[in-house]
Amino acid sequence: MSPHEFHLQIGRMLDEIADGVFIMKVENLELTYYYVNKAATRMTGIEMSDAGQTFFERNSPAMADYLYKKYVRVVMERTDIRYEDGVVMPNGTMSGESMLSPIFGESGEVEYVICLTRDITERKNYENLLFHYAYHDDRTKLYNRRFLMEKMMSAEALFLLDLDYFKNINDTFGHDAGDAVLVEVATRLSVAFKADYTLVRLGGDEFIAAAGTRVEQPESMAFVIMELFRAPFRINDQQIKLNCSIGIALKQGHEDIQTLLKQADIALYKAKGAGRKSFHVYEATSRYDHVENFIHELALSSAIELEEFELHYQLIYSPQQQCVVGAEALLRWNRANIGMVQPAEFIPITEQTGLIVPIGYWVIRKACQDWHQLVEGYGEDIRVSVNISSVQLSEPDFVDRIIEILEQENVPPHAIELELTESTVISDSQGVRQTLSRLGAVGFSIALDDFGTGYSSLSMLTLLPIDTLKIDRSFIREMNESVLSAMLVMAGALRMKVIAEGVEDAGQYEMLRAMNCWGIQGYYINKPVALAALQQVPV
Repeated sequence: MSPHEFHLQIGRMLDEIADGVFIMKVENLELTYYYVNKAATRMTGIEMSDAGQTFFERNSPAMADYLYKKYVRVVMERTDIRYEDGVVMPNGTMSGESMLSPIFGESGEVEYVICLTRDITERKNYENLLFHYAYHDDRTKLYNRRFLMEKMMSAEALFLLDLDYFKNINDTFGHDAGDAVLVEVATRLSVAFKADYTLVRLGGDEFIAAAGTRVEQPESMAFVIMELFRAPFRINDQQIKLNCSIGIALKQGHEDIQTLLKQADIALYKAKGAGRKSFHVYEATSRYDHVENFIHELALSSAIELEEFELHYQLIYSPQQQCVVGAEALLRWNRANIGMVQPAEFIPITEQTGLIVPIGYWVIRKACQDWHQLVEGYGEDIRVSVNISSVQLSEPDFVDRIIEILEQENVPPHAIELELTESTVISDSQGVRQTLSRLGAVGFSIALDDFGTGYSSLSMLTLLPIDTLKIDRSFIREMNESVLSAMLVMAGALRMKVIAEGVEDAGQYEMLRAMNCWGIQGYYINKPVALAALQQVPV
């Protein structure tokens, strides 16, 4: 094969490569095109007929400058260089990863620079398509909730609008008609709001208009939104009047999207409570307790299904035995898009609504499942404490249900301690006594929580099958040695164990240890944490 035929065959082989091949000739830091394969021509429009021309003769000034610096660096550093940053090529394609290598002549100077560049336009188009599907609502083509929560780092204002009585449209005309209305709402919003606003279909019949710049007159913008609904909506050749309610949250400091969305949600419920077809601007100085409770109530009803609940544990340490003897299970609610909700904010709601019953059974089952792991870390004698409310205790099949749960989870009753407050045990002393007696007969341990803050009497303590008294943290904080000593003596006479709650420092611990207090619980031992974060106690 002659040299000419060899070069032709090499050229045909290079033309079959999917990556672009560029060879630049180097003379005194001047670079000219020497060879390009077909893939390179498709990427850039540069052809073999352009051989001998420089970057500046065949590209725009900005592109030529970029390419020249890129190739000259290889010449100067005399080594391979990989570039991962892509640029848009003159024909609109996106340059992908490039590998540039110097080719040395006999004298040791760089005579050529060869570059392999991958065209990633097709991959980028595919990624853009995936992005669209992931972050856009299929029905309205607006952005979706996922985009709002994952891609919007901040906003100056959120306008959360909800269509009033939209359910009536679905029920009367069908979901196809309802979908058509949602699309029309999205269209009207898109016409009214320009580049400074991001439009989101939050879900159902809720939409968000997120402002990227400061909104000086949110009330005026609310009227603009409501004006969009002045014209009737056409459904099956009928004209339907539709209104909306709007909740508005304004950025005052460093509020993130989650915080603003929560505020807008509260403001929306306030607007709906005022009779709908209205708006409300969230005010940080106002109290929205009833609104917060209502929102929490709605979310709590599905929190188990959404797996938003979790248990944290605070260990109970026995100075006498010098080991961990128990762990109190504390319910935590990690609400989607909101974050951790304080127990004081949602526990009372669960009791008022009766949701504490299914949630309470979930807690017992989860605590039983976690007990097996606690045994691995602290031994078989460890006991898990679970708080029980009066609402749960009054359930007619409460005892049978928890026995069934323990059997299903293969946990012995003596491994579970049920904690009740004083107000719970005095609310129905006769009924409570019977229930606790049944529980005690099976093997459950019963603890009286927050002892000393309620209306406990010696007669009540002698009548009820109480195994453990948990002294309220207020007594520990005051550290009145005489009062604590009296409590310990009384508990000892009644053959009850005592756990001191709220122990926060070494001084409190040492005093209680010297008084032979059976159990210690508090921040000095550990703060409540998830099961996986529990460690051995360094006491």
